[in-house]
Amino acid sequence: MQKRRIMERLSLSSGWFYEVEETLQKGATAYQEIEVVRSQEFGTVLLLDGATQVMEKNEFQYHEPMVHLAMLAHPEPRRILIIGGGDGGILREVLRHPTVERVDFVELDEEVVRFSRQYLPHLNGGAFEDPRVELFFQDGRHFVETCTGQYDGVIMDMTDPMGPSLFLYTKEFFSLVSRLLKDGNSFFVMHSESPETRPLAFGRIHRTLSAVFSVVRPAYTYVRMYGSLWSFAICSPQLDPAVLTPADVERRLSQRALGNLNLIAPSSWQAFFATYPYIEALRTMPGDISTDAHPEFPDSFDYHG
Repeated sequence: MQKRRIMERLSLSSGWFYEVEETLQKGATAYQEIEVVRSQEFGTVLLLDGATQVMEKNEFQYHEPMVHLAMLAHPEPRRILIIGGGDGGILREVLRHPTVERVDFVELDEEVVRFSRQYLPHLNGGAFEDPRVELFFQDGRHFVETCTGQYDGVIMDMTDPMGPSLFLYTKEFFSLVSRLLKDGNSFFVMHSESPETRPLAFGRIHRTLSAVFSVVRPAYTYVRMYGSLWSFAICSPQLDPAVLTPADVERRLSQRALGNLNLIAPSSWQAFFATYPYIEALRTMPGDISTDAHPEFPDSFDYHG
């Protein structure tokens, strides 16, 4: 019997596929289609609206830089807000920092967390049960609009800028996030798409962030589960992780007993911030920004199309 293939677009005119051994669960939540499958090569895989969100194998390529580049740069991150990331991988990595006292975890779709608890327990590692975590199942923008607290760090792990996530990529939303940052060392981190497969989205996200934050530091790494070079944006009033030396990184890794990381090391730190000239040109090219009045991204596409 021929195995099922997940055929997924990476850009408007290219894509990739992987074979599925078994469908573990499939259904619809109030917000999106959700599916959990098993792949021989990648382990358990979570898809939302047909788009791969997380793969059990090599998920660290995404979660480690998303969390540790900013949190190691911060001298003592205590209170963190996570928006999205219902699989729990980001939460797991945040909780590895012993300085963390409280995490507010905001996810629109409670079913994503339920599926992840059931089918991806090794990925979240019981993080949802940690007493430092408070779960909020609501719209991330509404939470930010009504929140009166302040945070050392805000990490947003959202789906691509379309559908329910579209208005979490606008200047107005980023301005709301900025007022939640406690001080100059506080940070906001988000993924900023692939400069290879979605260059227009990549450039527009960075232009929009730069309209709000004084420091917008891009970081890059290859992420196998997304089939391309991937990017992150680390934003702050003044914190810049690129200025840390290998000695700084080694000291903070030791202070926080952060061992067994797969990507983050004193020797690899600066590599995340090295940028090719053609990618920097994409990031700084003139163009419009994302606003509530005009949130759509020009290189958005249907993953099944």
